Amino acid sequence: MYRGVCLSLKFSGVVVVTMLSTLPLSSHADTASLPTPVIASYSASGSAQEPSSSQFSIASALLGHPANNDDIKRGLEQMEQSAGQGYAPALFELANFYENGVHVKQDVSKAANLYEQAAVQGYVDAQYNLALLQLKPPKDITKARYWFEKAAQQKDTEAQYNLALLFDTPENGIADPLEATHWFTQAAQNGHKDAQFDLGVRYLKGTALPVNLSQAAYWFSRAAEQNDPAAAFNLALLYEDGQGIAKSLDKAIYWYRKAAQLGEAGAQYNLGIKYLMGEGVQQDHTKAIEWIRKAADGGNPAAQYTVGYMYDQGMDFPKDDEMALYWYRQSAEQNYPDAQFALALMFSKGQGVAADNEEAIKWFRKAADTNHAGAEFNLGTYMAHGIGTAKDLPTAAYWLSLAANQGYEHAAANRDYVLQLLTPEEHDELTHRLETAAKTVQHQDKQASIQ
Repeated sequence: MYRGVCLSLKFSGVVVVTMLSTLPLSSHADTASLPTPVIASYSASGSAQEPSSSQFSIASALLGHPANNDDIKRGLEQMEQSAGQGYAPALFELANFYENGVHVKQDVSKAANLYEQAAVQGYVDAQYNLALLQLKPPKDITKARYWFEKAAQQKDTEAQYNLALLFDTPENGIADPLEATHWFTQAAQNGHKDAQFDLGVRYLKGTALPVNLSQAAYWFSRAAEQNDPAAAFNLALLYEDGQGIAKSLDKAIYWYRKAAQLGEAGAQYNLGIKYLMGEGVQQDHTKAIEWIRKAADGGNPAAQYTVGYMYDQGMDFPKDDEMALYWYRQSAEQNYPDAQFALALMFSKGQGVAADNEEAIKWFRKAADTNHAGAEFNLGTYMAHGIGTAKDLPTAAYWLSLAANQGYEHAAANRDYVLQLLTPEEHDELTHRLETAAKTVQHQDKQASIQ
């Protein structure tokens, strides 16, 4: 999966304001139809007495560290005069002022005009910022693409990466996996860590590229070396499984630890489990619980389930049914099957909550839909007896058959009992449903990939 990325405006030395803008989604108009920019030249009052570059230098000095309002006034005058002569750095700087309301009243339309005057001169930062403005309402994806491409062709890594995102977002109407891959590659080769991570994912999943785990490991390592937590986590997984890289538990733990320290919840959980089991590290329950709890607090569903289980069983935490219920629910709502099953059991038994067979059925069904054998068995048994739901023998036989196929204890005996109660037509329908289910599972297995 690709991360959500903020696009940052570029500034030169004078302006210190920071602005972030997330990548919007819009419709497509072909780049080839982009009209030639109509530029209304910016004119400043007064005549230039000095070369535009000198005026810009004076303005930068005055506005960089203004001692008073007179410095700001004189600095703006010099900046405007330099921009009025078409000096690209001054046009860019003044556009920054107007976009962000620094020293002047905010005027995004005027900012866009100034950026465009600098952009047509090939000023790369102006091209990039102008592209960003096109992504704000009213959006113009065609112009955004055009100016990102101009900046990207000058090897601006942020432009290359954001151009890749444009091509990788179907809602924009210009989706093109090959173009996206091209620009991810360009940005990655130029050291953009988010592009390196995304390129690694494309090699991992075979998105517009042949699956190549060695290349995936290479790009994850490049991004991980720049302290990218998700890349470090994926690299640890590859090292642990020996996929695309020589298997090494020591290196896996190194990168788990690195990612965990950077806040990656999945790595925190895996590192906690290593300490819990003493696998590759000295067993340490205190550190194990610390990392697993951090992962749970960070939203990792496996960690949330584990914390719930510990409270449920009174292992490492005092037994606490209410806390177990809380953490099971947190995990279950993220579609973690073991937690859904555990939550269903608590509702069925009235453990830490009022007994509620309908709620139990709901969670058994959610877990059963992911091929959880225990959930399939319980769902089938409840349906056979009409507990928490209408009695439904054909569907009960279906779920019990799936559980029996996974070798779940007592599932075969319960299935065989229910089968005796079905009509020939219901037997035939059951056979068809089971054949369809088997094909679906096989298809999912073919599509399985490292998460």
